[in-house]
Amino acid sequence: MKNSLRFAKLLVLASALLSALGFSGSVHGQITLSATISDAGGGLFSYQYSVQNTSPFDFSAISIEVIPEPETVQNLVAPIDFSAFFDSGLGEVDFVEDTQNFAAGTTVGGFSFTSPFAPQPSTFTALRFDENSGDPVTVTGSVLAPQIPEPASVFFLGVGLAGLATRTRRRGLVAR
Repeated sequence: MKNSLRFAKLLVLASALLSALGFSGSVHGQITLSATISDAGGGLFSYQYSVQNTSPFDFSAISIEVIPEPETVQNLVAPIDFSAFFDSGLGEVDFVEDTQNFAAGTTVGGFSFTSPFAPQPSTFTALRFDENSGDPVTVTGSVLAPQIPEPASVFFLGVGLAGLATRTRRRGLVAR
């Protein structure tokens, strides 16, 4: 019985950590991802993004969390000198430098796609490599994207709390 209580506590802790990581909107004024969403007709939404880099560093890639379904992202487009990829298994849209960076002090637009899913708050991650060590450095922020309205981490938090409640209830019944 102690193992089930430990498991429930572990679930609650893991859920809290996932929530904290998934919603860390600390942008530090370095990267801003702006979204313009409009009705594309036929039940589709048009998503257009621009990336503003006000940091002193060049960034190589931007990843946006989206719903992990094959039909989430359609008609994915990137401007010249950039590439765009959609991983339906991971639920990520990636805008990656091809021959041009998200250079310091610039704004790059022209990233777009359509989706049957409505916009919801989501998270993006910007990636650069430290010029001295070569280590990856990431910056996260918030943006609108095709996303489920309630984060999955809230579900896991609920499951963990339900497990704790069940365990506490059973423990109370056994002690009587």
